[in-house]
Amino acid sequence: MLIKLSWKNIITRPLSSSLSVILLASSLMIISLAFLTAEQLEEKFNKNANQIDLVVGAKGSRLQLVLCNVFHMDHPTGNVLMKDVEFLSKHPFVKWAIPVSLGDNYKSYRIVGTDTSFIKDLYHVPLEKGHLYCNSLEIVAGSTVAENLNLEIGSTFQGSHGIGESLHDHGDFNYKVVGILEATGDVIDQLLLTPLKSVWDVHPKEHSKGSFELKEKSTDNHEEHEHHEKHHHKNTILEEEKEITSMLVNYTSTRGKFTLPGMVNQKKSLMAAEPAIEIQQLFELIRPAVQVLIILGWLLLFISIFSIFITLINSLKDRQVEIAMLRISGASAIQIFSTILLEGFMIAFIGWVFGFVFGHGLMEYLSLFIFSDYHYDFTGWILYDMEIWLFIGMLGIGMISALYPAIRAYRIDIVKTLKNHS
Repeated sequence: MLIKLSWKNIITRPLSSSLSVILLASSLMIISLAFLTAEQLEEKFNKNANQIDLVVGAKGSRLQLVLCNVFHMDHPTGNVLMKDVEFLSKHPFVKWAIPVSLGDNYKSYRIVGTDTSFIKDLYHVPLEKGHLYCNSLEIVAGSTVAENLNLEIGSTFQGSHGIGESLHDHGDFNYKVVGILEATGDVIDQLLLTPLKSVWDVHPKEHSKGSFELKEKSTDNHEEHEHHEKHHHKNTILEEEKEITSMLVNYTSTRGKFTLPGMVNQKKSLMAAEPAIEIQQLFELIRPAVQVLIILGWLLLFISIFSIFITLINSLKDRQVEIAMLRISGASAIQIFSTILLEGFMIAFIGWVFGFVFGHGLMEYLSLFIFSDYHYDFTGWILYDMEIWLFIGMLGIGMISALYPAIRAYRIDIVKTLKNHS
């Protein structure tokens, strides 16, 4: 009976009740969206960054070096000679040093030249099908890219020059898929992995320009002819000319942290970046924007509390005779008190349902654009502990907003009310 009466009181005031619900839903949607984005971003970045102690590459932006070579979200700072970074793999403080070469893509998924330790030692990913690459132009595909591009063992394709938008297809080089990795949730799921030799074969002499990334199409017919000629005949690359984009390093002990970065930065052609530090600085830049959204959400929440309070107070003024008649009909003061509290509870619950659905639904919708641009899997269908506490808090807020109107309804003078309205 109490539930039916409370629901009837809510729907008889559709405008004021809807306003309270919309304000509550909007506040929860904003808070949820900001929290979901920040938590998943930090979780994914830290998960990948914590596996790599140091990234060594060409001089430029340290953050760009980390984003490009650890998270595969930016362009290379340039290339470095393989012989200049080989000392890292022989250093006593280094557990492993994994070379990485970037420059090509297939349908916007990056083709990464590296050795098999990238799979076995860095990400520890088992194979779902096939075997690891052994020869040039063989590919081991991450689970997500294999699924999205329908790649199977034996599939062949031609890579395109460039990290982002494809500017030039390598029509004379066919990659062959020999292995598909199991899903991990890490960035490796989004990559096409191949031996370093593949990159050197596809880009003979070309990498000496300082970056594999082709900036724009040549308008000079002579230059364009020379560019194609490089791909139609194989050039021999001397050992001292071989270049890579970066070297990913993991320490054997914490002493490496205090030795290797300084040693690398002393070399004029090299730069060292620590992913943990760079990502922390990135979050320091992002955090204020997230906090602004959360503050806006809390502001809307407090406005919604006030809205519920005003709605119930105004309703109480219009329902004094009704409440008095209910008391005469046998309803106790406690039942009237509970009915008003239940109204606040139901408005808060409805607001939470809409806010939860729209907040998580919007995150799921935005994740499609995030995946399209960066190939990172975000999702709206995940629940954090904070949201459970927020749910309990919102229901409590709804009842607290209704507390004063409920007390006034509890104390209503039946005789005086009926006399004043007779």
